[in-house]
Amino acid sequence: MKAIFEKVNGFVKGLTGILLGVVGLGVAGQVVLGDKVGLNVIGNLQGIVDGFVGEGASLAGLITLLVILALVADKSE
Repeated sequence: MKAIFEKVNGFVKGLTGILLGVVGLGVAGQVVLGDKVGLNVIGNLQGIVDGFVGEGASLAGLITLLVILALVADKSE
């Protein structure tokens, strides 16, 4: 039973790493290429933060920046 949980945990961690990498790539693509990417990744992140902080909150931009930095930061240990 322990081996099954370890395999599932490893799979979830790997999948999370891949998805965070895709989000980081989307943010970088949008910063470099602007609207040519076709997706508004940064706007979507701001929308998520607005959901937690409240509509039109003045800290939404700062919190979004912190989220982006956390996603792009090097996580090697």
